[in-house]
Amino acid sequence: METIIGACGINCTQCKAHKATREYDVAAVERLAREWSKSYNHDVKPQDVWCTGCMTAGEKKCGYCAGGCEIRACVRSKDLSTCADCGDYACDKLQKFYASFPIESPAKVTLDALRKSAELMKKLEESCPA
Repeated sequence: METIIGACGINCTQCKAHKATREYDVAAVERLAREWSKSYNHDVKPQDVWCTGCMTAGEKKCGYCAGGCEIRACVRSKDLSTCADCGDYACDKLQKFYASFPIESPAKVTLDALRKSAELMKKLEESCPA
């Protein structure tokens, strides 16, 4: 299965909402809606849980990613794949997101790795012209 990385660096394919959507597991979606309602003190409906990945075109997005995620909106407005592609990496929005994790953000680790990979590819292209 293809790994899907969200705008912020979260591995969408490891997300419970994405897994439940991929498996069309209605019970898991309903359970997540109840869990998220309690965790976030906000009424989360099952239809707000279905998600195929935040940056996938024309597919279902979980409610927050579709309408409330500033990071996703920013990446889309700049026509990028992830924040790793941005010249303003890591901006205040992303730093605030990273700070929400009790340990080093797995999303940050992913984006840092994507940036290093892109830098390496650029160096290789410069040293080995076609």
